[in-house]
Amino acid sequence: MNKISITFTLPTSAKPEQIWSYYTKLSLRQLWETDLENFLFFGELKTGVQGIFKLRNVPEMPVTLSKVIINQEFTEEFNMPDIGVLSFSHQIVNLSQNQYALKSEIALRPEQKLDAKSSYAFLKQISDDIIDKAYALNHLVES
Repeated sequence: MNKISITFTLPTSAKPEQIWSYYTKLSLRQLWETDLENFLFFGELKTGVQGIFKLRNVPEMPVTLSKVIINQEFTEEFNMPDIGVLSFSHQIVNLSQNQYALKSEIALRPEQKLDAKSSYAFLKQISDDIIDKAYALNHLVES
C-alpha cells in the first residue's frame, strides 16, 4: 500500500527563528505536546541521527530524524513492527514575504500485510490531536 497522510497548515505571525526551538528542545516541546515525556538524540541535531521518544502511557520508542532543515523542517520517523513506517513532519512554510505557517503532517507507509481498514484505524488514532497541538504551538510562538 502507498503512503497515506494527514496534513494540517495554520498561518502564524511568528518567524521561523521563534518557532524552531519549540520543535527541538524538550522543555519547550512539552508545552504544546503535553503527552511527551522524553525526547533524546544520540548526536547532533541533523538528518539521520537516532534517538529515543517517549509518550505518556506508551513504551519508549526508537526514533530517526529523517529530515532536518534548520528553521524549516523537523521530521521524525518510527519503524512500527507489523504496522509500517510512521513519520511526523513539523514544518515552517513560507506563504509569502514575511508570512509563514505551521504545517504538520502525519504519514504512514504501511506494511504490505496491513489492510486498508487497519491502516486507517491506526492513523486516525494517532492523528486526532494534530489540530489541537498546532493551535497550542501557535499560541506559544505568537505570545
